[in-house]
Amino acid sequence: MKTKTVNIILEFRFYKDELGHIYTDASFDYLFWQRYLMVFDEVHIIARAKPVSNNDIAGNWKKVTGPNVSFTAVPYYHGIPNLVKNMPSVIKEIKKIIAADNNPYILRMPSIIGVLFFMSSRSMARRAYGIEMVGDPEEVFASLPALYKPFGGMFVRRTRSIIRRAKAAAYVERTILPVKYPAAGTVHPYFFSSINLSEHSILSGSKKKSTNKILHILSIGILDQMYKGPDTLLEALAICKAKGFPFHMTWLGGGLNLEKVRQMAGDLGIADHVSFKGTITERALIEHEMDNSDLFVLASRTEGLPRAMIEAMARGLACIGSRVGGIPELLHEECLFEKEHPEQLAALIMKVGADSNKLEAMSTQNIETAKQYTNNRLDKERMGFYSTVLKASA
Repeated sequence: MKTKTVNIILEFRFYKDELGHIYTDASFDYLFWQRYLMVFDEVHIIARAKPVSNNDIAGNWKKVTGPNVSFTAVPYYHGIPNLVKNMPSVIKEIKKIIAADNNPYILRMPSIIGVLFFMSSRSMARRAYGIEMVGDPEEVFASLPALYKPFGGMFVRRTRSIIRRAKAAAYVERTILPVKYPAAGTVHPYFFSSINLSEHSILSGSKKKSTNKILHILSIGILDQMYKGPDTLLEALAICKAKGFPFHMTWLGGGLNLEKVRQMAGDLGIADHVSFKGTITERALIEHEMDNSDLFVLASRTEGLPRAMIEAMARGLACIGSRVGGIPELLHEECLFEKEHPEQLAALIMKVGADSNKLEAMSTQNIETAKQYTNNRLDKERMGFYSTVLKASA
């Protein structure tokens, strides 16, 4: 009997040590990939992996591969100029991967690597493949320098073309991505988040603001790019400080721009009011930070459906966020602000943070919202999507 194997392509950057072991400092560890084994026998991940020495491996990094989960690394690159430089070797490896087997593919988009698979081989269009649309490529490129706009326009057009030819399509939110990036009319769309949320992670009752007069704010996001809007949040907090509003903000997440963002906090005169704790992957430690906070803020320039916000909601945190991607699907209008508008964000932080009753009411609502994203609820949609991809390849 033929083994049911799926190839999964994504743009995320992993790490590869001297022995060939693959690590992640985010959520794409071995546990994440096991969900695909509900339908498939084997999962084969295709992505970038940055070569590191054994001394570079941090204690909080997690292994990605394990029984029935394997990994093939395409040549590493960071940023579009570096991609252009390494394009010949990237395409060579992609062609080698495509020629190796005829198993179905799932592309987690947006993904430059995913687009390159189709540009590198005509046979990809004849393969059975499914799309998991986890973000908006147009928003991603809008947040980059204007120099990359022509490349971004081409990338968006290619992405739409790839989705129209997919045999299965899944979206992390229901209102924006399915309209901007529609699948063929004959394809049934599925809707689910990438979150891994168990029932026991959800707070049983509403969360009350601590008696401390200081508002404790939490934000989470990788800082390799400025997609999560840390600069917008820091500028908003500087406005809060100037108006005498008491707060302390904690940021979880490391990355290439971590020191730049720390310096920005110093330049704005709020270094004593913020803490950057770097990458934390342990679930218990993240929940500890959430349980000791009053308000979760996400100032993103682009989003799919933010897992960190859903996790914060599950812990009863009041949440506010920018009006991008799937955030409006999670929050009421009064909890939203326009991206890259620190004045709006500052006003909303002070309005919400000064009202203990409002914080508690938001907590109650958010817990109910989070219950819609538990594994028990989402796994039915996930299995439907995976099964559709598998049947299309039969």
